[in-house]
Amino acid sequence: MRPDSAPCGGGRVTQRVRRVDLRPMFAKWGLPLKSQGSRSTCSVFAITAALEFAVAQRQESGLVLSEQYLNWAAGETRGEPADGGFFSDLWQGYLKHGICEERLAPYQEVFDPSWEPSKDARRQARAFRDDGYELSWIKPWDVTTGLTDDELETILQVLRDGLPVCAGLRWPKAAVYENGTLAMCSEDEVYDGHSVLFVGFVLGREEKPHDILVFKDSGSGGRYAYMPLE
Repeated sequence: MRPDSAPCGGGRVTQRVRRVDLRPMFAKWGLPLKSQGSRSTCSVFAITAALEFAVAQRQESGLVLSEQYLNWAAGETRGEPADGGFFSDLWQGYLKHGICEERLAPYQEVFDPSWEPSKDARRQARAFRDDGYELSWIKPWDVTTGLTDDELETILQVLRDGLPVCAGLRWPKAAVYENGTLAMCSEDEVYDGHSVLFVGFVLGREEKPHDILVFKDSGSGGRYAYMPLE
């Protein structure tokens, strides 16, 4: 997610920065960890967190944005209310209806397909829509293919450039964390899928796993955690 229309980094990495951590920027701008609760809105939270970062980067001040509004915008654009959705649906919702601050459309614990935003929320959302934020795609969702080397290097380079990356992933049915790091599991132990926001990485640590990605997760009550870069 970029605060302007500049193209994102791609291809083979030439800068060999081995550690990036955007968490201090989220803290500096007052952008909190959030929980999706029991709703299936992980992708909504990932896109919203990326937008929060882009807005704060441009304005040098954080605004907490509304997952509730973005979820409505995606359903309105799609023509059918739903709880959660693909990144592409959510982005189309943003392009048509924008997004507002959370205070104008607080997150609801239970999905209500009849929910609609207020006039004030819509008015502010239109202004955000017209601010020129842009999303760049790295890999289309396909459960039959993993990341190529180039796609992985692109993710790392975007993080090196100081931008977070939304990621939809196959995810453990029963996630286990060891010292804050998500344990990997076999193919029959995962489901399709869960979305998080990559906010950093460390390459070549002394301890195992040697290479990790840092992610912001709206699941499990909202947390920062790590996953092996395999």
